[in-house]
Amino acid sequence: MSNTEVLRWVAEADDSLARNKILTDNEIVRALIAEDDDDVTPSNPIKISHSEAGAELGTSLQWAEEQNFEAHEIMLLRRLRDRAFKLKIGTATQTKITDFFGH
Repeated sequence: MSNTEVLRWVAEADDSLARNKILTDNEIVRALIAEDDDDVTPSNPIKISHSEAGAELGTSLQWAEEQNFEAHEIMLLRRLRDRAFKLKIGTATQTKITDFFGH
């Protein structure tokens, strides 16, 4: 590298430093936290029921089988579908006999 090239590189580096603000560690952390706060998060996230999840996972499982996915991928979808079913059963409220009679 010639002296002219070195001087040009140093001048470009100086210009770059002049354009970019040098931050302290605390300023970097504050900037990153501010970026996290700017992330878009839905104010009212959509709640998906266990029944809906199970049905969609069943559809996904059928599709994966038709596309000849690998066995471990199909097994994962089966486990997820089965887990959604168990959650659905676990959260179902048991009906009381008194619910069928007028009070």
